[in-house]
Amino acid sequence: MSRFNLLDEPWISVVYDERGHTKEVSFLELFANAHQYKDLAGDTKTQDFAVLRVLLAVLHTVFSRFDADGKPYDYLEVDEQFRQVEAVEEEDIEDYEADLYDTWVNLWEQGQFPDIVSQYLEKWRNRFYLFDEDYPFFQVRKEDIKTVLDLEKTSGTLYGKNINRLISESENTYSIFSPKYGVQKNNDLLTESEMARWLLTYQGYSGAGDKKKFTSQSGKHSIGWLYGLGGVYLCGNNLFETLLFNFILPYNELDNLYHIQKPCWEFKSSEMIELVNIDNIASLYTVWSRGIYINPKIDTTQPFSCRLAKIGKVNEQDNFLEPMSLWKYNKIGVNRNTFTPQKHISNQALWRSFGLLAVDNVARKPGIIDWLRDIREELGNKNIIISAVSMKDDDNVTSKVPTDEIIDSLSINDFVVTDLEEGGWVPRINDTVEETKKVISRTYKKYIDDIKEIRNISSNSFTSQKVEELYFKIDQPFRQWLASIQHNDEKDVKVMDWRKTLKNLVEDEAKTLLSDGGNRDYIGIVEGKSVKNIATAYNEFSYWLSQNLK
Repeated sequence: MSRFNLLDEPWISVVYDERGHTKEVSFLELFANAHQYKDLAGDTKTQDFAVLRVLLAVLHTVFSRFDADGKPYDYLEVDEQFRQVEAVEEEDIEDYEADLYDTWVNLWEQGQFPDIVSQYLEKWRNRFYLFDEDYPFFQVRKEDIKTVLDLEKTSGTLYGKNINRLISESENTYSIFSPKYGVQKNNDLLTESEMARWLLTYQGYSGAGDKKKFTSQSGKHSIGWLYGLGGVYLCGNNLFETLLFNFILPYNELDNLYHIQKPCWEFKSSEMIELVNIDNIASLYTVWSRGIYINPKIDTTQPFSCRLAKIGKVNEQDNFLEPMSLWKYNKIGVNRNTFTPQKHISNQALWRSFGLLAVDNVARKPGIIDWLRDIREELGNKNIIISAVSMKDDDNVTSKVPTDEIIDSLSINDFVVTDLEEGGWVPRINDTVEETKKVISRTYKKYIDDIKEIRNISSNSFTSQKVEELYFKIDQPFRQWLASIQHNDEKDVKVMDWRKTLKNLVEDEAKTLLSDGGNRDYIGIVEGKSVKNIATAYNEFSYWLSQNLK
């Protein structure tokens, strides 16, 4: 029995007006009215990121086969199911790439999605049932899970409070400030729309603790692909713009365009279990980490549970098919001499990773930033919000239980963030970021270390706390300075404006510590033939601050 078709049933939460009101919409509603919605509004930002990528997978699939007018590309064969029959021939790749870019431009100029998106979804309607015996959405069939689990036993069971990341309870650990109480297993209750959203999220952000695995898989088994990313995406003025900004249609990393765009709903569940070598972006955006089975006859008025087992891990080494992540180069370890995704650092502002985000010679940039450079002429002079999202874990490699979200954003002019020329805005901003970090993490930190020594404080947390407090105080002023930059601003003048602001903020913080000093701070300690006290430490700090910010 097929129930709750995601094409018709409301399940995607969106902001639909300027006051921030939200509602749930279906797949068909979202693509028909994306230009009228402000943003996604799921339960968490990590959930929104997971849903965003599924929406992008729809677009990559549709517009890799059809142009903005809904016509198939001349050199492609598309069957009656709107399925691409064969990959693009090598001699057609350049024309194909140019046509894809033209399609993107035409979509941008139209300002809304054409009917071909809904027509494609209708062709695949039977693959979008949340509850189904043959093609359950983002799930395996009963026949698949029975090869791994005895359904008469409880092993491999996931409950509502485990999949709902607003709660994240285990059988032995309880969330004290849970949004749902535990009486009569209320914390396991999920509506159909919640099930759908959390299902996508769990596939992206599952940890390492699940024990059962599909035995056909060899090697490492997967944590969620999104779990390892330092997720980066671009936000526009409405959901249509956000989708278009992140829709890299002519993306050809790892020969993406040579392969058929094939999201998970175009596979059988048995094929998804075996899918490890992913060669196209639609598959990557809909990749699974678990074979999850939900009984199609589930009573949604009762506590939720499902069964699951791990599937194989997608290779992360130099996997530049992924365009929505920061990257790091590994000099040691099992990933030596390769790039792998780099998660965002908890309690560290995104601007502190500006080099990883935007600078060519510092690290590999996210593909989404290169794409912004490609389309900037189409956008005009526009302020772009760069959003970051990661999932923090419990630092236990055997469990990797999600513990918190890491989210941040930067507002910056699109011409500024793509000005990579020598002497352009990107290298100048990066130099300014590095200079700011040096002032705080070296010059100011040395001052704090001196005070720590004078007070005979043994704990290292004193210094790290004071340094982070200063980072916190300069955070908003730096964001405001960054957002205020326009492409035609005089670079030296703009940089000097920030240096003055930075110097004043750091000096004020240092003077506060000086004025709060007690007798011990001014008596100080003897170092050889001299005395070090808070006043001498401040004088040394003040000298080096002036030297660093000439």
